[in-house]
Amino acid sequence: MKKSIYKALPYLILVVIIASVCAILEGAMSVSMMKTIDVAIAGNKELFKKEAIMLIILALSMLPANILLSFGKGLYKRKAIVSAKVNYVNRVFQKNINEFQRDNNAKYVSTLTNDVNTIETNYIDGIYEVIIGIIYFIVSVIVIAYVSPAALGIGIGIGAISTIISILLSKPMQKHHAQRSELYEGYTSYIKEVLSAFHIIKSNNLNEKVKNDFYNRSHAIQQKGYIIDKIYTYISALQNLNMILALFILLGISTYMAVNGSLSLGGVILIINNMEKIMMPIMRFGEWMPKIFATKKLFEKVEDTLTNQDNYEETVSLEGFKDSIDFNNVTFGYDEENILQNINLTLKRGEKYLVIGPSGGGKSTLLKLLRKYFSPKDGEILIDEKNLKDVTKTSYFRHISNIEQQVFLFEDTLKNNITLYKDFSEEEINTAIERAGLKSFVESLTQGLDTMIYDNGKNISGGEKSRVAIARGLLQKADIIFLDEAFASLDSKIAKEIENTILNLEGITVVNVSHVIFEDTKKKYDNIFIVKNKSAYSI
Repeated sequence: MKKSIYKALPYLILVVIIASVCAILEGAMSVSMMKTIDVAIAGNKELFKKEAIMLIILALSMLPANILLSFGKGLYKRKAIVSAKVNYVNRVFQKNINEFQRDNNAKYVSTLTNDVNTIETNYIDGIYEVIIGIIYFIVSVIVIAYVSPAALGIGIGIGAISTIISILLSKPMQKHHAQRSELYEGYTSYIKEVLSAFHIIKSNNLNEKVKNDFYNRSHAIQQKGYIIDKIYTYISALQNLNMILALFILLGISTYMAVNGSLSLGGVILIINNMEKIMMPIMRFGEWMPKIFATKKLFEKVEDTLTNQDNYEETVSLEGFKDSIDFNNVTFGYDEENILQNINLTLKRGEKYLVIGPSGGGKSTLLKLLRKYFSPKDGEILIDEKNLKDVTKTSYFRHISNIEQQVFLFEDTLKNNITLYKDFSEEEINTAIERAGLKSFVESLTQGLDTMIYDNGKNISGGEKSRVAIARGLLQKADIIFLDEAFASLDSKIAKEIENTILNLEGITVVNVSHVIFEDTKKKYDNIFIVKNKSAYSI
């Protein structure tokens, strides 16, 4: 994610240029003010007039310069945070499906909200503030050194001490920010779980338990935030002490020089006036550097969530499914224990297969292997004589379609939910709708395909949602349709209608994993496989 933020570098360079101009203008204004005061005391009206005009010009030029700086900061922040979020989402969708499903979705939600917000506040803002602070610090030191070179050494000393303090105190900050990130992840997961189980909580009077759990989790996060704020307070206190001491030293030097006559009154005012411009950057530096260092662990955590554990290189592009899928002595298990062992079976193009068996017997695992979510521990799966493990996921997924028990629909038009935002001709769309048995349903809608689907399809029936999934597969010209308990939540009449629709599709291979079996459609399958006791065999 950190590398994606570097895409905002051109905007940051622009900000540096504008900030340099602003700092130089402020420095020139301080020098001009010193000269104006000195010539006024000397009684030189001609020079006073000249210096006063220059001072006014410099002061007026500060307005557009500061407006440009604010505009540049906005561009830099927008580009940096958008690049970070887009990069994260893109990389999430590069995760292996099985590895993504193994994690709790709340981990990714928490990263996109809490972690990215922390990165924006501490890292992106921090980089800007530190760079601006350094620019103003350098210009202010140069301006004071113009009057008193001794101040230059003092300024460097202040900066060195401030840097050492920041580095020393950044280590505990890294640990606490990483721990708070983990707390936020658990908190987000808990909120998601509680809202999903709302009806169970209400009907079983679990309100008090939820309230106590919510309090404990919220308290833990706030306590960690309190610790972080407390450390920042210590850092700020040390930095303030450092600056106060430096202020007295510089004031002492300028006063001594004024008494000895080696520094004019204008010079004293210039040093005093520029004290804030030296101290404020140091305060920024001391405040922001620990925050920037603290994001290191956060970036590492984000990177860990995006890293695939299985990095097997896929080299074969599948152009289509022409003949068969063959399991040759396939063995697979999630841990040490095997779920499937020495499986041998063949699926022919265009044929229809029903996969049945007891719960936990391995039906869904078999389907996950067919979907290329996992690769076998032993043996091989061949598709048209090519090892499925070597086939790229992108090319394989183009030729398969999945119909789940829970069909996901976007909050968009029915047409976009069927086409999945791809371009198809009206004829292709209408053909898919008719073959999926959706024609009469679409015709019954006042707005037809432009009808809006809301909240994952709550305004249409479960049967129609399943038919939308079928239409998707037909429109994508899928060679294989996989069904995973697709009829479990439908009434028998609708389930039979949809099953018949799928079984009547010509030239498409169908693999239906189901515990819902209808005798009048069962005979339409070309083969039925029973999966149990780690084995699979046809009947």
